Amino acid sequence: MAEFLVDTNVFSRIFTGDKAVKEFIETLQAAVCTVVYVECLQGSKSNREKRIVESYLARFELCNLTPDISSRTIDLIRTYSNTNGHLLADALIPATCLESSLTLVTYNVNDFQFVQGLRYLKPAGQAS
Repeated sequence: MAEFLVDTNVFSRIFTGDKAVKEFIETLQAAVCTVVYVECLQGSKSNREKRIVESYLARFELCNLTPDISSRTIDLIRTYSNTNGHLLADALIPATCLESSLTLVTYNVNDFQFVQGLRYLKPAGQAS
């Protein structure tokens, strides 16, 4: 069972060849959520890249959207969209973590640090 959910910005480092981040992530019991999965696919520049991305992401547990995640997302948008500029993906990702009791692994701590109850971990390395 996964304990961590990996954010898109962390996978971006892996897909651009950051071996230290890749090695670190592969030591975790980690998952990927639907939103992150789709964002990684959207960042692919070709069908070949999409196959590489999907092949790598297949090693992680996939957290699909549920009615509870949807409800939590609505609550997060209601609470944080005006004060913190929270957009859909910025609410779906922490909602998935909160509903699945996962710690978010992200370089974008500023995007999430105000979310009540969310646990997050910033991997070592340069800030994004």
